[in-house]
Amino acid sequence: MVLQHARALRSLGVDATVHSPDPCPAWFDGADAFYRQVRALDRRSLPRVEVAVGTLAPTVAPAIEVAEYLACHLCQGYEPAHETLSRAERAGMLAAYELPARKLVVSPHLVRTVRERHGVEAHWIPQPFEPALFRPPEEEREDDGRLRVLVSGHWDLEVKGVAWCLRALRPLFERSGRRLDLVRLSLDADAEEVSFWPEAERHRHVLPAEVPALIRGVDLCIGPSSPLEGFGLLALEAMGCARSCVLTEIPSHRDLDPEDRASIKVPFGDAEALRVAVECLWRDRDLRWRLGMAGRAIAETYTERRTGEALMRAFGVDPVRRQPAAQTKIET
Repeated sequence: MVLQHARALRSLGVDATVHSPDPCPAWFDGADAFYRQVRALDRRSLPRVEVAVGTLAPTVAPAIEVAEYLACHLCQGYEPAHETLSRAERAGMLAAYELPARKLVVSPHLVRTVRERHGVEAHWIPQPFEPALFRPPEEEREDDGRLRVLVSGHWDLEVKGVAWCLRALRPLFERSGRRLDLVRLSLDADAEEVSFWPEAERHRHVLPAEVPALIRGVDLCIGPSSPLEGFGLLALEAMGCARSCVLTEIPSHRDLDPEDRASIKVPFGDAEALRVAVECLWRDRDLRWRLGMAGRAIAETYTERRTGEALMRAFGVDPVRRQPAAQTKIET
């Protein structure tokens, strides 16, 4: 996301760079033109800039130190709400939100969250999306009676909801004569998950450029995330590929598809509702197509230019009439 933000700003004539202690990611095309590896995220290693954006809680203080005009905090979710945090980690997260940095958020519901919990107004920065990369398939696969279902995320991360989702789908897999093909996309496969669903088609450490083809190769995408999800990226990418979606009824999914034009929504953790929704779409190929086409229309509104212009407005700059001299992005 941060690399996309920098590219979006540069396309508008802004001198945007990403600074990180990590090497330049080879998987992001063109990143070497604006990526700078530094020894550490502190004022001794970072340049003074007009605008600096901290992209995770620990990077907000360094952004404030090097910003001459404006420091920002990019909130990709509301981290202090995660129950798995230790007391010290939660205190550190909350402290970052109290720092004098303008809040940028990835979904409208986070605007409300930040206002209610910290009494400040945040700026929504729409997710950048690449319509030429995430596009519908040239030809749909033949209906052979099987249903290929994609679920993304790590098994034991509650925010992603993968464990409850797979437990809900397993009875459907068994009673359908194992005609439901589970396609999994994650960094690693948890041993408990592999034991629970050994027949799954697993894709691990997939390069970003290869994800669109994987999505196009399924019939249905499920987004089982908990209400802690900041933004349902897989849902947006699936919509871009004109795949129908079953999504949990959570704020980020509601923001993405408020009128249920591109998805069927079910309560988080409701196994029966999830199975009913999947069976409904399994039976109705035309409904899958209609949801997919509506999803593509939604995805096409998330342009990279829209992202860049939203960032500039958040920085207090008119994106049409004038450009700031320099911007720096800071990433851990």
